[in-house]
Amino acid sequence: MNVLVTGISGLGRSALFDSLGPEVNLFDVGQEMEKIARERGLPYSERTILRANPTTLSALRAAAVERIVSQLNLPRNAQKLNLISVHSIFMLRDGFREGLRAADVKAIAPSFIVTLIDGPQQVHDRLREHPGEYFHLSVESIVRWQEFEAFFSGHLAQQFDARHYVVPVNQQETFRALLMERQKKVVYASYPMTHLPPEDLPLIRRFVDLLNTHFIVFDPASIEGSHSLRSYYTSADLRSIASHTVVRDLDWFIGVNADAVVAYWPTVVFSSGMNDELRYAYESGKETILVTERPKDRMLPSLSPFTTYKSKLFWSSEDFAAYLRLSPELQEVYAWIQEEIVDVIRLQKETGTPTTKAAFQETCAAVSRYNLPEIRFEALKAEVEALTDRVYEAWKPMMASMEKGG
Repeated sequence: MNVLVTGISGLGRSALFDSLGPEVNLFDVGQEMEKIARERGLPYSERTILRANPTTLSALRAAAVERIVSQLNLPRNAQKLNLISVHSIFMLRDGFREGLRAADVKAIAPSFIVTLIDGPQQVHDRLREHPGEYFHLSVESIVRWQEFEAFFSGHLAQQFDARHYVVPVNQQETFRALLMERQKKVVYASYPMTHLPPEDLPLIRRFVDLLNTHFIVFDPASIEGSHSLRSYYTSADLRSIASHTVVRDLDWFIGVNADAVVAYWPTVVFSSGMNDELRYAYESGKETILVTERPKDRMLPSLSPFTTYKSKLFWSSEDFAAYLRLSPELQEVYAWIQEEIVDVIRLQKETGTPTTKAAFQETCAAVSRYNLPEIRFEALKAEVEALTDRVYEAWKPMMASMEKGG
């Protein structure tokens, strides 16, 4: 399998590639171009190669891709995982340079394309040490370059009907999972950040760990934009970093990468980011899930319908973990039963009318029979009854407390 890996300069991607181990072949188009230049006696190095005119660069790149493709086609590599590292576009102080053409992508024939990214601040720090003097760019320019890189790579992926991902260079396990565990669903972990109480941070980390056992996870905390701000940054730099955060989380992590968004709200605090992420995902046709953390002996909070209409709702990480252990078909059944128990609790809270276990079981059976084909309902009948019993018993302490006026 061939995977095309794009990304701007200054990412420090070698640490990511080194973490993959010897079972992965790595081919670097830029290094191959420099090697060919040396073989032809051309006076170019990493420091000077982008001074070459566009025709020379195009010829060097075509020769490098041709040489790499010949290696990909060798029998020993045909069944291996091959990464081809390249820039899709260069932003220099005096304009743009082409890094990749559609013909190059066609020759490589990637199964999918990954664009690596990092925080603009970290990239700026690395590029200040880069030998190529044409990379001495402002933070604002680096933000735009990274966005152009992802945009152009995505268009190339579309042209060749390949999946595209945008991955933070320091999310090594996520990158590895994309290469090795493609059968897993890709989710974006959404949660409050700006207004999160410090004591809730361990709950967030534990929940993200839960997601990692079931999914390929993109975590916004891996590349938080408010870190590593320098006193010498301009107002334009700071504005570009803030806008880049929105592009990264909404357009890339959710719009490009995610099959689903799972939001975790351990405490009901204001989070415009989480709310926008759920709505963006919902309107993009993604699966959306909201998980709160409400003990079974405490009353359910009153959540705005503008928060809940766009997501499957779970009242604890424990409930969500139980849901994940079920088959996809029973997950749907479980979601219906959870909706019914919430309606029962709200009815009892507002009117004082309790519901018996038998009545609840009858209602859940009717809902399942209504939504499932008859043959599937009969096959799952015992499991539906068991799930109904489990959910009722879990929430029974709260309902008993309400009956006593607690």
